[in-house]
Amino acid sequence: MIKTPRPGRDSLFFIPTLPRMFTRKSITIALCATISLLLLLATSRRLGGWTAIDDPLYRSDSHGHPRPPPPGQSGPGPRPHPSENPDCADYPIPDNILVIMKTGASESFNRVPTQLLTVLKCVPDFLIFSDMEQKIGGYPVYDSLSNVSAEAMEGNSDFDLYRRQKACPVDVEGCNKQGNPASEGWNLDKYKNVHIAEQTYKMRPNYDWYVFVDADTYVLWPNLVHWLGKLNPNKKHYLGSVTLIQGFRFGHGGSGYIVSKASMKALVEENPGVGQKYDLRAKRECCGDYVFALALKDNANVSVEQMWPTINGEKPATLPFGPWHWCHPIVTMHHMNSEEINSFWEFEHRFRRAQIASGKPRPLLIKDIYHEYLEPKLKHEQLDWDNKSDDRFYVDIAAKEWDEGTLHRMKAASEYNELEKVAHRSAPDCAAACKSLPPDDCVQYKYEDGKCAMHRSFILGKPVPKKEGAKQSISGWDVEKIKEWTEREKVCDKIQWPNLSS
Repeated sequence: MIKTPRPGRDSLFFIPTLPRMFTRKSITIALCATISLLLLLATSRRLGGWTAIDDPLYRSDSHGHPRPPPPGQSGPGPRPHPSENPDCADYPIPDNILVIMKTGASESFNRVPTQLLTVLKCVPDFLIFSDMEQKIGGYPVYDSLSNVSAEAMEGNSDFDLYRRQKACPVDVEGCNKQGNPASEGWNLDKYKNVHIAEQTYKMRPNYDWYVFVDADTYVLWPNLVHWLGKLNPNKKHYLGSVTLIQGFRFGHGGSGYIVSKASMKALVEENPGVGQKYDLRAKRECCGDYVFALALKDNANVSVEQMWPTINGEKPATLPFGPWHWCHPIVTMHHMNSEEINSFWEFEHRFRRAQIASGKPRPLLIKDIYHEYLEPKLKHEQLDWDNKSDDRFYVDIAAKEWDEGTLHRMKAASEYNELEKVAHRSAPDCAAACKSLPPDDCVQYKYEDGKCAMHRSFILGKPVPKKEGAKQSISGWDVEKIKEWTEREKVCDKIQWPNLSS
């Protein structure tokens, strides 16, 4: 019997002569299964080039399938897991690295949203800490100072901002107009780092690596995953860009520092209440990253290991390119505003797609940043610009009293060539003197107010306020030298990861 279709309801599925064994329900199921199979085949074809790559920079496990989030965790906030996000299709998705981002309530809504829309989008798990409990777009922000000792807080003006924010009946920005959040935030920040480490380990104790960064730090996630895959988290590691206070070495917090699970266990699990133990010490110190290093040394006997320039405190506009910054992979950059983070995120994605298409993917190197950011903008001279030249200075010593830093970076007059002797007279004289020197002595210069400054690396720099006459800042680059050198060093024979025993 042929069933008469009902207009507008059955017409699309009506087949005039069908064996009785095929019901409308079974046909619908068969059609859905066929469509699902076709979609699966299309997806596997699209991803085939990626899963076939053996480089761990792109491979999340030996089968080419994204690893699930850690047991019992769906990942932070209202977002799909990176394995389900097409923007992260070319990114590794390990389950053993945790990113911990530090911010302040006075800046969090200016900085964190861009991180959530870019870098953190493809990070499987992360925590955000501030000096106030908040939610940003559904993502939790934890109060890093909730366990600070009463003894450290009582009568301590460093916590004025903290108290004002907690009592604020409206938006934090509105209440902070009653104070100076920039300087107050800096005073408060130094109490955070050890407490953040303690809270992090209690919340997420089973990770191999803990990556601590600021909200204006850019994390190059594929490079980071590739690098940490070479290292042993069961050894005590504390990796950073080293700076010093009174001869004590510590990892610069803005550049980011990385702590292995062995070090975190020794610091937190074996020292209950370690955060409060350093509250009073923090009160008399300048910086939280310094206090964190003291805590690691005192409690875990772990010292920072120098990972510069891979862990880096510069950004594309301030990176010094050249022999010391070229074939090195980079995993962090600092002082990046929201526009810069978004711009680099887009560049990193283009680079990643091109690498995968090549069939021979490699990490993003510092030289790649030069080719994207500085090379297209190279010119002989730029007015009202500071290209950060400061390796060598040329001045007329008799003209006025110069600061010790300037005098310390001057050659002996007996070593000057004829053009160097007059380099201080004008910007053209400074440019001519730079051009007369070999590339390892000068590839760029800056002239301002009777001072000629030269540099051995090439840097983009930034604009400065306009000034008239001799006080105008003029920067220049020896474009021919730079192009000759970069062409010669176009291919990196060896990728220069930091020297570190795994």
